[in-house]
Amino acid sequence: MKLTRGVVILGMIVCVSFLMQMSVRNAGAQAAPTKLEKMPESLEVRFALSAAPPHLRENATAYVLDPSKGYVLSHKGTNGVSCIVVRSDWQFGDQAFRDDIAWAVCFDAEGSKTLMEDYFFAAEMRAKGMESKKVHDELLKKFGTTAYPNPARTGIAYMIAPVMRGFTNRPDPQTMNMPHYMFYAPNVKNSDIGGGGYGQYPFMLRMSPGRDDYIILLVGETEKEKIISESKQLLDDLCAYKKYMCTTAETRMRTPVN
Repeated sequence: MKLTRGVVILGMIVCVSFLMQMSVRNAGAQAAPTKLEKMPESLEVRFALSAAPPHLRENATAYVLDPSKGYVLSHKGTNGVSCIVVRSDWQFGDQAFRDDIAWAVCFDAEGSKTLMEDYFFAAEMRAKGMESKKVHDELLKKFGTTAYPNPARTGIAYMIAPVMRGFTNRPDPQTMNMPHYMFYAPNVKNSDIGGGGYGQYPFMLRMSPGRDDYIILLVGETEKEKIISESKQLLDDLCAYKKYMCTTAETRMRTPVN
């Protein structure tokens, strides 16, 4: 009986020890920062510019991401519009930086001087090894200061690219065909505009109230299908580059509430 009890206790100790080691390993794996891969520049520029309406693309400024230091100028435009592919979603401070985020956005002149700087800062700090929660907190401290002013007027951020990969209300990022427009609307709430969740009518997205507030307007289904059709080569190239960027029947239907 004593021998049996001793064997059981020893087995429990071994089991607990094993589980503790696995827990430490898993914690270490979860805490390990993910490294970004540099996207081929021509593909990144095409993807970035696809966020803007066609008539703005030729004369827009485009930046590409160097994962070792942040965004660098690819080519300088003349119309005040600036385009990037976001790879580090700083707004979600409770989510670790990932290597499978990619969504294109083009800011107008005012947004290029203000809101786009948030993504530049996030990319630079991530390149230096700063984790997402710290980046989020540091950015919040900077908002509205003399050196880091909020947008001085209303404006627009174009996101009519044919595909995007980002966070929604689900725990993991989702791939979506969801071209849309984002209008700067600091401190505006859904109740102010009659918005009510994701749908065909305008609604609010409030990421950092007072600075990162947008009225969202999805393009219509006919325009969405036209964008997808006219972007076939870009979509094929993005899918060939990373499988999570592939367009499927599900991604065509998905919105952030699904």
